[in-house]
Amino acid sequence: MQVIRWGILGLGKIANKFASDLLLVEDTKLVAVASTNLERAKSFASCYGADKFYGSYNELFEDTAVDIIYIASLHPQHAPLSIESLLNGKAVLCEKPLAMNVIQVEEMIAVSKEKKIFLMEALWTRFNPAFCQAKTWIDEGSLGSIHYINATFSFNGLHKDEDSRLFNPIKGGGTLLDIGIYPIFLAYYLLGMPKNIKASAHLTSKGVDKQLAIILTYDHAHAILYSSFTHNEDMRATIAGENGEIYIDDRWHESPTLNLVQSKVKTPKSFKFLGLGYSYEIIEASQCLREGVIESSKWSHQNSLELMKIIDSVRKTAGISCYNDI
Repeated sequence: MQVIRWGILGLGKIANKFASDLLLVEDTKLVAVASTNLERAKSFASCYGADKFYGSYNELFEDTAVDIIYIASLHPQHAPLSIESLLNGKAVLCEKPLAMNVIQVEEMIAVSKEKKIFLMEALWTRFNPAFCQAKTWIDEGSLGSIHYINATFSFNGLHKDEDSRLFNPIKGGGTLLDIGIYPIFLAYYLLGMPKNIKASAHLTSKGVDKQLAIILTYDHAHAILYSSFTHNEDMRATIAGENGEIYIDDRWHESPTLNLVQSKVKTPKSFKFLGLGYSYEIIEASQCLREGVIESSKWSHQNSLELMKIIDSVRKTAGISCYNDI
């Protein structure tokens, strides 16, 4: 089988998790990593066995030994770095959110199609085996028609200063793009585009959302979604239909366990992940490259575009305007 040669750009916390899982995936190899800090790149390469390390992103873009680049930079850099990668002939797996707004997503997709090079948003929950099981139950009709979804993503980040990536608008801060995208993704993937969107946010002095409540209305369903940096809480997801419910356990976006309940009879399901769970998006992206396609059928360009359309609408409805000039 063709070995897919990976590069990683942006070497923060999530890149470390991704790299550790990459080592577990067969027929893949971490070839090169890049950071604006050469010493960080050298240390990262040593830790995960990369052949090369660079102190600039351009060096990684120009490395002919790299097939695909995982981009894990700050949110506002996702679009320009992905486009630069594509223009240099490199496939892209870009960390969520794919970009800051719909216009940027459209530009990224246009370049991918023009250059005929693979592009995918790294929404790892889509490939989580427990989430896939929930989708299978739904597709099999275990719930009947879905009428209600509830999902929360919350943690206490108030100890972070205003210049941190959580709260600085220049760094793409705010719950919506960082963690609110997960509950929105859940509702979108299961129910599609909503008929109506309501949202309310508590903002910091810089206009960044630190708490966000969302109601998505569909023809016969509601999705009640919430994200926050102000407190910790139980993070289960509920999907309820006329014939039953699915409960995905705490930290639902990465949980290995869930339960189907029908007429008060519980059917539990548990999965043993390969690594932390990033391995499944790595497997998907690698296989797409082997097949020579420019997008995944499991999480397509259109999926990313529609998800960002909802995010843009939530931002406008909630009065989050700090990103308008980014």
